[in-house]
Amino acid sequence: MSGQRCRACGLNNSELLFEVSGNRVARCQGCSHVFLDVVHGDETIRQMYETYQNPGNDFYFGRIDDEVNGHFDRYLQACRAHCKTAMRAPRLLDIGCGNGAFLSRAQKQGFVVDGVETCSPLADEARKKLDCHVYTKLLSECRFSPETFDVVTMYDLIEHLPDPIEDLRRVQFWLKPGGVLFVLTPNDEAFLRRAARLAFRVSLHCIQRPMNSLYYSHHLSYFTARSLRSLLEATGFDLVQTETRNQEMTRLTVSGLDRLAVRLIFAASKPFSGSRGKLLAWARRRA
Repeated sequence: MSGQRCRACGLNNSELLFEVSGNRVARCQGCSHVFLDVVHGDETIRQMYETYQNPGNDFYFGRIDDEVNGHFDRYLQACRAHCKTAMRAPRLLDIGCGNGAFLSRAQKQGFVVDGVETCSPLADEARKKLDCHVYTKLLSECRFSPETFDVVTMYDLIEHLPDPIEDLRRVQFWLKPGGVLFVLTPNDEAFLRRAARLAFRVSLHCIQRPMNSLYYSHHLSYFTARSLRSLLEATGFDLVQTETRNQEMTRLTVSGLDRLAVRLIFAASKPFSGSRGKLLAWARRRA
């Protein structure tokens, strides 16, 4: 049994799946959610992200090309289409906004934007770039008034949260009725992850490098379509759209043979709508 309760349903009924690089990965026997078996408090989370902007992470925050911006724009257009609050300039909160790349596209589309970013250097960069409010706090420390926002976005963020259940309840409280939550997160049913787990098992845990890249200490949850739907519906949202897509190659740090292997796996996943690397969901706050 895991020491950490399931991050998607709250049950303490989990089994150990595997251990890689000292990280224990468990699965809830109730809702099937996969998560890191580690208990975090506010201080340990804060320490984890104090130096999140370092040379090893520059690739993620800096490699924003036309393809990435095109995806950002499409996600934001879907947020506006699904939103039922009828605002000409919807107010948007991006949680885990990094250096403000997603917020910048939202501003260009006419959203009034605010951000939350735990890492101070990234938050400072976003403020200077966008001239908007960026709160350097943990999500659990934010104190927004009820029904403040039309749209809340979590782009590659929900997997970092130590308590997604409580955090989504907060988000539901901050959204207007009919407002939209957009989530993008790694898809634990992706071909790439299945291939890595298979290689790990058949090699008797000798092939660990792909697993080390996919299951690591910053990612506390590994969602499937089923577990994400369950979490959203339990916290006051109605799911209105889901899809999967593969990560843009420009934002990956693999090279050489690894890059070729990833391209082949991405190509193999294209015909299968649920097997691409990223899981996306748009959900509306219930009235």
